Amino acid sequence: MRESIKMKTNDYNFKFRVSGLIIKNNKLLLVDMDDSGFLCLPGGYVELGETTEEAVKRELNEEIRQEVRIEKYLGVVENYFINKYNKKMHEISFYYLMSFINNDIVDEEFTLIENDKGHRIKLDFKWVDINDLGDFDVRPAFLKKIISNKLEFNHLIFNELEK
Repeated sequence: MRESIKMKTNDYNFKFRVSGLIIKNNKLLLVDMDDSGFLCLPGGYVELGETTEEAVKRELNEEIRQEVRIEKYLGVVENYFINKYNKKMHEISFYYLMSFINNDIVDEEFTLIENDKGHRIKLDFKWVDINDLGDFDVRPAFLKKIISNKLEFNHLIFNELEK
């Protein structure tokens, strides 16, 4: 098993992540992990020695239990924020537009339990109409901006710590 790329210091936690955007019938697939109360994109940590393309396919396959393919590289985001544990975070995340290899996937809500390196995580998946994203607590918060820009971006920096 390879190590995920993340570090902790007294001042910051660092994460190197990937996320996949799956859109079907103008709806975006989002997930609530362990009843967190907010929705995010499926994805996870890049492991040492793994490309971001390998990581996003692996993570989505682990979480959704469906084979996926990359349709398009969207960009990379540097994000600085305070997490739910009141810790300063520095995150670099690569974003990809993805699709299911099997197009018979239903666009209904579903729940799965992921075994993530020995930790069981409840994943509640929800299809949210892109026009209704403003009605939900979606994180990271800049995701709504990416969607409103028609998924056109290359490199963005969001620093919530400067507010």
